[in-house]
Amino acid sequence: MKYFWNLILLIFLTSIAISQTPKGKIAGKVVDKSTGEPLPGANVLIEGTTMGAACNFDGEYFIINVPPGRYNLVASMVGYRKMVVKDVLVYVDRTTTVNFQLEPTVIEVEPVVVEARRPVIEKDKTSTSVNIESREIESAPIEGLKQILELTAGIIQNPNGTYSVRGGGAYELNFMINGVEQITTNTGVPGYSFAWDKSNNSWKYDYNPLAVAQMEIISGGFSAEYGNAQSGVVKVVTKEGGPKLSGEFRFEYRPPGQYHWGHYLYGPENVEWKKWGTLEAWKKTYPDSSDEWLYKMWKKWVENHSPTPDGGANPLGVYDYRKLSYKRFLLGFGGPLGSSPEALRFFISAEYRAKPTRIPTIERVQIYQNYTLTLSWNPVPGHKFKLMGMYQYYRGGLFSGSDDIRWAGRDGSWKYVLVTDSPRDEITTTQSFTWTYAINPKSFFELTAYHSRERYIVLVLPVPQRPSYLRDDVWSIPPGPWDEGYRTVYSFTTLYGQDARTDAWSIYGDYTNQITPRLQIKAGFKFNYWDTYYNAVSSFAANAFISRTGYAEYYKAYPFYIAGYAQSRFEYEGMVANVGVRLDGYNFNTEIPYDRFNPFYPALGAEAIGDPRTKKTRGYVRISPRFGLSFPIGENTAFRLQYGHFYSMPTFKEALMKTTELGWIAYGNGNLGPKQTISYEFGIQHSYKGTHRVDVVAYYNDRVKQVGTLYIYAPSAGIRRNKRYVTYENNSYGASKGIEITVDKVAPGRWGYRLTYSLSRTTFGYYGPRSLWSDDPNDPRNYQERNQANDFLSYDDRTHTFRALVSYNVEKGGGIEIFGIKPFSDFTISITYTAQSGTPFTYVTSYDEFKDVVNNRRYPLEAKADLNITKRVYVGKQSILLGIRVMNLFNNRWLTPFSSQDDLRDWVERNITPDMLKPGEDPLNPRASYKFNYFTTYRNVPREIYFTVGLGF
Repeated sequence: MKYFWNLILLIFLTSIAISQTPKGKIAGKVVDKSTGEPLPGANVLIEGTTMGAACNFDGEYFIINVPPGRYNLVASMVGYRKMVVKDVLVYVDRTTTVNFQLEPTVIEVEPVVVEARRPVIEKDKTSTSVNIESREIESAPIEGLKQILELTAGIIQNPNGTYSVRGGGAYELNFMINGVEQITTNTGVPGYSFAWDKSNNSWKYDYNPLAVAQMEIISGGFSAEYGNAQSGVVKVVTKEGGPKLSGEFRFEYRPPGQYHWGHYLYGPENVEWKKWGTLEAWKKTYPDSSDEWLYKMWKKWVENHSPTPDGGANPLGVYDYRKLSYKRFLLGFGGPLGSSPEALRFFISAEYRAKPTRIPTIERVQIYQNYTLTLSWNPVPGHKFKLMGMYQYYRGGLFSGSDDIRWAGRDGSWKYVLVTDSPRDEITTTQSFTWTYAINPKSFFELTAYHSRERYIVLVLPVPQRPSYLRDDVWSIPPGPWDEGYRTVYSFTTLYGQDARTDAWSIYGDYTNQITPRLQIKAGFKFNYWDTYYNAVSSFAANAFISRTGYAEYYKAYPFYIAGYAQSRFEYEGMVANVGVRLDGYNFNTEIPYDRFNPFYPALGAEAIGDPRTKKTRGYVRISPRFGLSFPIGENTAFRLQYGHFYSMPTFKEALMKTTELGWIAYGNGNLGPKQTISYEFGIQHSYKGTHRVDVVAYYNDRVKQVGTLYIYAPSAGIRRNKRYVTYENNSYGASKGIEITVDKVAPGRWGYRLTYSLSRTTFGYYGPRSLWSDDPNDPRNYQERNQANDFLSYDDRTHTFRALVSYNVEKGGGIEIFGIKPFSDFTISITYTAQSGTPFTYVTSYDEFKDVVNNRRYPLEAKADLNITKRVYVGKQSILLGIRVMNLFNNRWLTPFSSQDDLRDWVERNITPDMLKPGEDPLNPRASYKFNYFTTYRNVPREIYFTVGLGF
């Protein structure tokens, strides 16, 4: 509870934050039903709000600045019967068309009430996007919003838990919750960030489904309003609270169990247990030793390699991970504050999740927390204030947190010394303030600002030391052949430490003017400023400039980013156009070496101390055009075209990293230029029988000036690294091209489904030198290693992907009746199915004639199905939710790509995987991959079953 009250305090003590809620628009025409003549002056209002408009001389109206959601729309005029259209769905940044035909009447009668129908063809759609409502999110078989992304064509989850859109980079997705960008500024492993990223850097993408009003995923080009991303935009709009108090609480539970393939990691089936797990085995190996010594050794060995009797952790961290259960608590609660339901509303979102890791880790259970309080205040007509406070917390591991077994924990050789790692704690607090001023019915201005603080902590903790002798009071067995090649304690402390803090401030404004029913203009600006501090080591004996062993990193910088945009939206019967231009600029605002071939290193260990002079980083400004066009042809077909330039900043790691090990071994490039993607897209929508929408799109993304690695030889570089250090350069490029086909059922009914198929190809390449010896362009050494400007199939390419979401929903009070009871009333069953090509790999047999090939083969197809079933039971005004969610319903297995060339050869030529012994192989002395990592043969999670109970009130 202390976090909750801290969150309340933060909101009222902090004055600046970002919380721009994307808006939609409602437009249409009101006519006389009998004559078809327009009705000037007719009023159209959104029921339960003060938003509305009067029709112009042509009977046209529009209502701008409408938060996404479902509404009832009321049209009225003197002498006509009032008409109500229920469940009008307003999407983010889109126009919802609602037309009215009013019946003349001379007496007051009940209004005509009709249900709104979802349009089959989205005539104003100028790029590839998917809008998902809260109903669909809550009923889908997902854990959080991240898994919704995986149901979208063109979006792939990477092994470490990040996401790529249409072959783009891992950090090229702009994910926003109420306009707050979910950014992780420190992505690398402490002290070693140039080589590895942490696992699950996308944990902030998860959000409480009970608090989501709507979600839009843009995987094609996006408008000039959004920037600093090359691949896609995700906009999550949360609930603000309704006119009445309401809410829901849910508890989700997964029983304890083993959630990796293969046998138990500490069980008797393992090689080391077969050789040393019984007293008889010790006696057989050491027949001349005393029984007392053998018994002590065996007993200590078993204690060091086993959990405690109750399944807890022994001194080295070994525990029974199969006995831990998954628990998740969700709360969404909101409504009015005070006597006026329109004046002040609130919404509270809370989520606490305790998820055991799939394999043994130091943290054992990963903790995710997210608490959000939103206040919306309309003190006077035309003015709206919105405050949002958010607290996000994640406790995990550096190498664990992803569903992929390679990023679910350490290599199997570490399983008996888990205490050598420390958990990582990541905390982000955000406070927000937004002022929306409706200047008149045609225009409004919105000013937003934010402060956000990220904190990353990995503590360096003492580790129990292993004695070299054996006594009754010694907890550990001394070193010997019984270690079987597994990792042992070799440091006095844990291996990684980190203290990183980033404060981010932002302010931006947007002005929108619906000049005519056909023309809307929008313009805005944005300014971001970061104060970032980073200090990390890979061992207790390392710091920034004194190193006995390990690596150390330290930097402090003050980057800033500016942006401005202007765009126009034209809406005509036969054409919708979004035309805009955006300006992006940034500077990492730090000191960099005056001579990159001789950076200053003020410590012992390197060959030279280098040049102490520094200079300021340079800034960049880029202008990017954005253009989207839709051509509706009648009511059943619409073509669209999209073209745009998209820029993004390099990551903080690439620009600011400074890593030492007896000299520089890595030094970021603060003068990196922006990465650029030029996007082209052509699509067509078509209505099939008025009930289904078929969307086909072809795209080409040309990525230039991407960031790649470069080695620089310098006197102050690390002597253990051949006197060279790694840095980054804009020396990479790539391209993605493909076709996506989506079939969406849009007609009302109990059945709903969305099917998507993607055929794509992603390539990459490098150009220029791989290594530089000096700044002399004529130095012949600079030409010894040069990248050839050739395109290679990307290692993350997925040629074929298929996604399906199918649901069957029985409305409240519906379904068959048995003895006066309707057991399937308010019942939902939904299933998702995903299939995708395996990743490519390179393999050339001894008898192949061709050489120098890259990624000429593929791993097997990866497929799975997930199921969710929910049922609501009503007791008075409350409802009880019962649910079951089954992940990987059919227990499909996904083969893990091989890191060993020998294992790859065994699989390709002999169909032998790491969990299988080779013919004739000694089961007590097998190869390392079988011995240590048999459980990593399949990377995905076996079948999981979750149970849910909830209370709606």
